[in-house]
Amino acid sequence: MKKIIITLFAAALPFVMQAQSEGLFGRKTPKGAKADLSAYAAKGAVPEENGKVVFKDVITAPGQTKNDIYTKLAQWASLRYEPNSTMGVYSDANFFKNLEYAKIKVADKQNGTIQCQGAEEMVFSSKPLAKNFTEAFYLLDLKVNDGQVEFKLHTLSFNVDQGEGKFIRIPAEEWITDKESLNKKGELLRIPRNYRVKTIDFVAELKKEISEVINK
Repeated sequence: MKKIIITLFAAALPFVMQAQSEGLFGRKTPKGAKADLSAYAAKGAVPEENGKVVFKDVITAPGQTKNDIYTKLAQWASLRYEPNSTMGVYSDANFFKNLEYAKIKVADKQNGTIQCQGAEEMVFSSKPLAKNFTEAFYLLDLKVNDGQVEFKLHTLSFNVDQGEGKFIRIPAEEWITDKESLNKKGELLRIPRNYRVKTIDFVAELKKEISEVINK
């Protein structure tokens, strides 16, 4: 998806607090060299559970109580999932923008649960006059306990450009899984490649941010 913009941009990825990202799209590849996509093409890099794309992890915060972690996490989530905004640490609209459907669906301090509804731009590349991106939709479940947060990102889908201003919503299971995005040689297929790479980077960055927030 390409969108005309009128402002200059900083060389940054969405979902990060600094100008550089650890993901592939945040690194410059030397001229004439090819980006190393082997980690993104590895089998299981996009995990599945009962036929559904589900990213799970446990993010630790040693010495932090459930109450302390929940307070920090709830504050972070309220900014991160503010609809129609680039609020919080995400100041560059060229690289991050929540859609109107972004929101906090559940915030239960007693049970230590937070569920966020993600609806945002997922940017593949940005230039002074255009950016190439999709719109990503997902649910993020966070379960807080003493010293840790259980992370689960699921129900992921994308608005995929069909050309001539037409888009179709495609679930991640039909687009970025091993079966759908790798050829018989185990190489990334061209069309879903950006989506798979960007999703893997995005999940890693999201977990990194949560870790930084709860360990302050």
